[in-house]
Amino acid sequence: MLTWVEISAENVEHNIRQFKKLIGEKKLLMPVIKSNAYGHGFFEIAKICVKNRGVDKLCVVSLDEAADLIKAKIKKPILILSIFDLNDTKINLAIKNSVAFPLYTVEQAKKLNALGEGLGKKVTVHIKIDTGAARVGFLPAEIPNLIKKLKKLKYVNIEGLWSHFASSETDEKFTSLQLDKMREAEKIFALSGIKIPVKHMACSAAAGLFPNSHFNAIRLGLSLYGLYPAEALTKKIKLKPVLSWKTTIIQIKNLPAGAKVGYGGSYITTKPTRLANLPVGYLDGYDRRLSNKAWVIIKGKKCPVRGRICMNLMMVDVTEAAEAKTGDVATLIGSEKNNKITAENLAKIAGTINYEIVSRINPLI
Repeated sequence: MLTWVEISAENVEHNIRQFKKLIGEKKLLMPVIKSNAYGHGFFEIAKICVKNRGVDKLCVVSLDEAADLIKAKIKKPILILSIFDLNDTKINLAIKNSVAFPLYTVEQAKKLNALGEGLGKKVTVHIKIDTGAARVGFLPAEIPNLIKKLKKLKYVNIEGLWSHFASSETDEKFTSLQLDKMREAEKIFALSGIKIPVKHMACSAAAGLFPNSHFNAIRLGLSLYGLYPAEALTKKIKLKPVLSWKTTIIQIKNLPAGAKVGYGGSYITTKPTRLANLPVGYLDGYDRRLSNKAWVIIKGKKCPVRGRICMNLMMVDVTEAAEAKTGDVATLIGSEKNNKITAENLAKIAGTINYEIVSRINPLI
C-alpha cells in the first residue's frame, strides 16, 4: 500500500462529545456521513458512530447510501437528506428498515404513501422547508396546500420538519431571517393539528454560533471530522482533526540547476536539487491548483511541491530532507514532529474550502 488515509476514532468521539455538551443531552445529535463521510470513509465513520451513545441518527445524502448502511447491518436510525429515485426498488428495503425520507414534493408524498400501503407499513418522512437556500424543499407559500394533501395520506408518518441554512458561517442577518421562516412553518403545522416531534436546522456552524437554531436536533457535518466551517467557531469549541493522508516516496533523483520539472516545465531548478516522486495526483483528489504552491512533510521537514500535479504523480523537493530515501512516508495532510499541513492550508492555496479538499479524496484510497 503506497497511499492511504488514517482515521482517528478517538478524535471522532472527542468531536461528538464537544457538540453533545454544547447542545445538551435532551437534543438529538445526527452526524452527516454522506459522500464518503466527507472523504473520511463511509463505513469506517459509520461504524465509529454506531458505537457512540451520543449519536441518535445517521444522515446520508441518498437512497443508495441508506441501502449500503442497511446491507452492512449498521444499526442506527437513518435519515436521507436529498436524493432518491421513486422507481428504485431499494425504496422497499429502506421502508422496511424504517429509513426516514426527505419530503420536498407532493408527488413524493403520494408515491411513498402508496408504497407504504402496499407494504403495510407507514413511511417515515422529514418535511424539508426552503427558507432561503433555494435547494430542495417546499417554499413557505406551499405549506397550506401540502398540509391538505398530507391529511389524506394514511401511510405517511411525519417525524421531522427541517431546513438548511445558506450562510450561517458569515451572515447573521440572513440566518435570523431563515430562522423566522422556519419557526413560522413550525407554527403553521402545529395550528393545523399536525404534531411533528423532530425539528432540525442547525449545521456545524449554526450549532456553534447560533444556539437558538438548535430546535431539538442538530446535523453535525464538517465539524464531526474536526474541521471548522467558520473561523468564529474556533473560539466556541475545541475540535480535533480526524484525517491524515499519507503516501510513499517511489523514486528520488538528483537534478542540476536549470532542470525543468513536470508538464510544461512550470518549475525550473535554481540549484542542484533532490527531487522525490510521490504516487499521488489529481485522480486521487490532490488538487492540480496546488502545483508549485503546496508542500508535504517528509522526515519532519516541509518539502515544497515542484512542477504541475499530474494525474497519478507529483514531485517534491527533498533537498532539505537530506536523509529522505525511497520508501519513506510523505504526509499530505497531517502532522509530523513540529510541522503540520491542514485541509485549511490546502484550501487557502487552492482558493476553495476545506470541505472540498477532504471530500474529493478518491474513495478507492
